[in-house]
Amino acid sequence: MGDYELRGTLKRCINTTYSRRDIHQLITTCHKLALTYVIMKSKSHKSYFLKGECKSDLAWDYIAEIFQKDESGNLKTLQGYFSSIDVNVLDEKDLFIELRKLVFTKVDDGIFRYYGEKDPSLKKIIRNIKLSIGNLEHSVKAPICYSDGFLVLDKVNDLNQASMPEDFMRIKLCSRLEEQMLIPDILSEVIDILHFQDDYRKRFSIVILAKIIRESFVLIHDDADNGEQKPEAHRRLLKQDIDTFLEKSVNKIKKEVAPRYIKRGKMEPDHVDIYFITAAEIIRDDLTRGTGLSQYERIKLHLAHLDYDQFRNKHRSILEYMVKLIRTDLVQKLKKDWV
Repeated sequence: MGDYELRGTLKRCINTTYSRRDIHQLITTCHKLALTYVIMKSKSHKSYFLKGECKSDLAWDYIAEIFQKDESGNLKTLQGYFSSIDVNVLDEKDLFIELRKLVFTKVDDGIFRYYGEKDPSLKKIIRNIKLSIGNLEHSVKAPICYSDGFLVLDKVNDLNQASMPEDFMRIKLCSRLEEQMLIPDILSEVIDILHFQDDYRKRFSIVILAKIIRESFVLIHDDADNGEQKPEAHRRLLKQDIDTFLEKSVNKIKKEVAPRYIKRGKMEPDHVDIYFITAAEIIRDDLTRGTGLSQYERIKLHLAHLDYDQFRNKHRSILEYMVKLIRTDLVQKLKKDWV
């Protein structure tokens, strides 16, 4: 962070009472973060476009939006990002983490836009997504719009939530794709995915979405001339992958967490298997467009005499935490295997 107080600098930049020194210090910090991330990204086998570019120049380009001013000198991007964060409460370390999240998001968006410029096919998918969003803006199911590079379902109510991980969207979307789908059909599925969940923000980067769509349809249409039933085959393979890795994640979290919870009296030994079987079923349903049962309905299949008050007071928080731990581990396992 350097030799200055980040909290004070951020507050002045957010409140438009900043000095030239404040802006310089914050820009320098953001550029260092962006440059480190760009260098890390350039080492990936998927980022071959970045190999011959000046990393420092790219980092400057990618953070530029953070410091764009309106006519009154307001740093709108910075203000918007920190509007849901209490700068007075977080310590310097946590503030730095929040700033790093913002910078990394802008670098990711910048890299994907850069790919779009270098890659006409990706750019075409992005353009078609934007057009489809415009056509679906007045959807009855979930009003949507395009804003700052994102497909947005809810501009207000999700400010304190994390963005849906790219790999999580990929898993959920791939299980729904059909060979003859067009961009509006795919977009409707994406809207469904975002709308019928409450764990992540109800918005998603359209550039990342374009990348997922292209990768998915390369798999679907590969060897199509041979008459293979690729979509169905791909879904079966995807389901096998999910089942295999889900079992590994369940076993890992069960081994790590259950003994500790039993020792502290937070989990009864007789309920251990029920929690983890139910958590696995919830995640499998979530990823593969399953039964649509609620968590209470799911666990009641294994605890027939359980009423809702008992579930809410005794079981819900534990089950939700197990689902969160298993899902996070599953996404990491799939990411390592697929990327």
